[in-house]
Amino acid sequence: MLAERLSCHAQGIALSGDGRFERSRSLRSWRTALYGAVCFAGFAIPAYAQSDTQSAAAPITPQEAARLRAEILQQQQQIQAQQRELYLQSMRLNDQQNLLNSELQKLTGTGTGTAADASQPTTTDTTQEAPASAPGTAQTAQAAAPASPAAPSAAPISGPSPQQQEERRVLQTAHELSNTGGVLTPKGDLVVDPSIEYDYWNQNQVNIAGFSVVPGITFGNINVQRVEANYETTAVTLRYGVTNRLEVNLKIPVVYATGSTTTQPLGPNAQVFSPGASGFNIGDIQMGASYQINAGNDGWPIFLGNVLFKTTTGTSPFDVPIYTTNDPNGTYIAGIEKTLPTGTGFYSLEPNVTMLLPTSPAVLFANILYGINFSRSVQIANIAGTAPTTATIGPGNYISGTFGVGFAVNDQTSMTFSYQQEHVWPTTENGSQLGGSSYDFGTFNFGVGFAVSKNVNVNLGAGIGVGPNNPVAKILLEVPIKFQL
Repeated sequence: MLAERLSCHAQGIALSGDGRFERSRSLRSWRTALYGAVCFAGFAIPAYAQSDTQSAAAPITPQEAARLRAEILQQQQQIQAQQRELYLQSMRLNDQQNLLNSELQKLTGTGTGTAADASQPTTTDTTQEAPASAPGTAQTAQAAAPASPAAPSAAPISGPSPQQQEERRVLQTAHELSNTGGVLTPKGDLVVDPSIEYDYWNQNQVNIAGFSVVPGITFGNINVQRVEANYETTAVTLRYGVTNRLEVNLKIPVVYATGSTTTQPLGPNAQVFSPGASGFNIGDIQMGASYQINAGNDGWPIFLGNVLFKTTTGTSPFDVPIYTTNDPNGTYIAGIEKTLPTGTGFYSLEPNVTMLLPTSPAVLFANILYGINFSRSVQIANIAGTAPTTATIGPGNYISGTFGVGFAVNDQTSMTFSYQQEHVWPTTENGSQLGGSSYDFGTFNFGVGFAVSKNVNVNLGAGIGVGPNNPVAKILLEVPIKFQL
């Protein structure tokens, strides 16, 4: 029995020794393989780095450079579009929060603070789950949550979207639309728009008082006149949004005018006469309304109907004194005004339609206007200094067309470019047309606007006249200020 145990113990030792031998041989094999891999990596990595360095140092072909520039430009455009969308989203959140706070204040009757306190217990979990990097979203979620199951529900959120606000800001720089209609004021808002406009007129005239025997030979007085006038109009325009689609407006202008008429008779001993004149008074007060006809869905443009009525509060051209033949040098300056008018002297009505087509970031716009001048009986001064003549004068009606484009340069700056063409029909006196009183003229307009704050803008516009019957140049500065009533 003892011998058998010793034999078995010896066999176990032998087996144990063979196992250690096998494990030792396996370890040596793994060491050899690991050493070989390290050596291979030591040779391979420098070679790969050298080949990569050589490929990086290779010159870039023009095709590859153009492709890289195109990719970089595309990525920049995508980043700008994302930034613009983030800006619009933030404006939407702010508008929704302000509108909801206003509705809650109306419903509770205790102010915004009470409504916020009542809604706080319900929104505790929601605001804790909101990311820390989006405080505006958390505040909106907190304000939008209901105060309690028993609290009355708020009215649906409505009002101008951020895109509509941007379109309104762009169109405000088009002063031809601000005068005729096209920029609606939101419901309950009052816009006070102080402005100052400068117009410069320059016109050459040839007056002939005589008769012609044959073409080119005239007997009588021939005077060459150069008329210059400067008009500075300071005005305050009030716009109120009755609804989100209906606006009423009122414009009160004050006009200061200066000018001179230089006349020179033709002849060897001709003298130059240049009488000056000025005028300062209230201008013609205007009032009107604008209504948005459609919503502009499904790619349709937005149409607005506008109407403007002009009064005769300014000084009429028929009420200012003139030089007569009884004045010194009256033969040459008779008929020239001693003071300048500040109004037209006639009532007028201007119905018009404005079309707006938003094509972000640009806005296309157009306007067609038909003006009606109402005739009236006036007293026409006599250049001989005798009693004035009574006549019924009807200034010609007129039609005007405007088209242009506006776009936002960035979040604060916008620009517009437009052209306006107008045709005026002949003036009538006692029912008979006056020859040469019909005319056409055009104006190139451009403007730039800057948003000082959410409620204050500064708009600067300029116009260049085309034709002899239009101001040579005009400049308009407006500062519309919005108040929420």
